[in-house]
Amino acid sequence: MNITIVVELTLGRRTRNVRVQLHHAGLLVRLLGLAYVVWGLLAYDLTLMLIGVLFLLGPELIALIRYRVWGRTFGRVYTYTLSDDHLQVATAITTLQIAWSAVRSIREDKNDWSLRVVAAGGMTLPKDQFSPEQDAEWRAFIADRALVRT
Repeated sequence: MNITIVVELTLGRRTRNVRVQLHHAGLLVRLLGLAYVVWGLLAYDLTLMLIGVLFLLGPELIALIRYRVWGRTFGRVYTYTLSDDHLQVATAITTLQIAWSAVRSIREDKNDWSLRVVAAGGMTLPKDQFSPEQDAEWRAFIADRALVRT
């Protein structure tokens, strides 16, 4: 297998990536924010309401910060190369190789493949960047490794 995809990380794509990566934690942060907003409304406390709004918008704020800071540092274009041995991620300033043995799971959702990686957190591969041939080859590869969870 030798698949190369080039992804430009726009703010929208970065926001979607953060939401996917935070998953349940993002939901808990939003629920905590809602609780603070309600508590602030009941207590007529503007500080609690502002804290609640920050928590409600937490995933979007994280995405905005990552977009600005990481975009300046690494650039906005990421090149992913998927081979039989490893996954390689190349940015404007660095290249990272991750052995498939370090990938703990791969989740598929409507738009993306979410990879959980030991000591590196996770990453998201957008499905729309795969050609039909690449998609078939990728699916066959990960099915052999039994890493997919839906």
